[in-house]
Amino acid sequence: MEEFYTKINGYKYHVLDSRNGHESVILLHGWPDESSLWRFQIPALVEFGYRVICFDWLGHGQSEKTEELNKYTLASLSADVIGLMDALNVKKAHCIAHDYGAIVGWEMATRYPERLISYTALSAGHPLALIENLSFQSMIKSWYLVFNPLPVAIPIYRANNGFFFRWVLRGHPDKESIVEKFLHEDNSFYIQVWEKANPVLPFIVSSLRSNQSQLNLIQVPTLGIWSSGDNFMAEEQMSKSGVFVQAEWQYIRINKCNHWLQLENPEEINQHLLEWLNKHSKSKF
Repeated sequence: MEEFYTKINGYKYHVLDSRNGHESVILLHGWPDESSLWRFQIPALVEFGYRVICFDWLGHGQSEKTEELNKYTLASLSADVIGLMDALNVKKAHCIAHDYGAIVGWEMATRYPERLISYTALSAGHPLALIENLSFQSMIKSWYLVFNPLPVAIPIYRANNGFFFRWVLRGHPDKESIVEKFLHEDNSFYIQVWEKANPVLPFIVSSLRSNQSQLNLIQVPTLGIWSSGDNFMAEEQMSKSGVFVQAEWQYIRINKCNHWLQLENPEEINQHLLEWLNKHSKSKF
């Protein structure tokens, strides 16, 4: 993987690119990760002949640490992905995304369907599926949507050497390194920037007022993968995302696996990813 920095829409991104392949695959990480989240997927995809592109989101990893909230909206981040594709001369690509990266992925599939060959969402389903399938369980699991934007969130995460933050990340294989990095950051705003830039309550109100017939359904073949041990997202927000997909939709449930399923069970996840990509590949190989 070639490592470099590039400016997209005025801000510096840290990018990894294998450069060669019959088709491109873009990987989008989520909270509170960076591009290393995909360390088990990258070699598998490259070995099968795909060009792999991944990067750290703004505020994360080695990308620019701007605090301008308007740069973290779903519209802005999805436009940045398209900007990166343009900079790398990638006309169309498969997209695989996890957690908040998957929420951006759903936005991309809605706004720029002509730029995607296929879309795969890990853990996080269509945002409207979360709203339409609210339950006591889903609200308990998604507590962070309300907690993370609060002024007390970062102090509480930092307290007692990150005790609560460690509990939140209890299923993450990289828990200790993530917590230690967070504790030593001079400015750890990235921990709450997703929710601050995309507040959930206005989104709920807006979605309840919207007419179902006015929705732009996804026109890209879409795969949703959710794991039974997910502590953050309930199953129905993924399993019922198909109602928002007009193209082909497939749902896969992974058993006994946590929210970071691509790290905990990479072999099974890679198998599903490659089967889906190969099925929708436009190239003969």
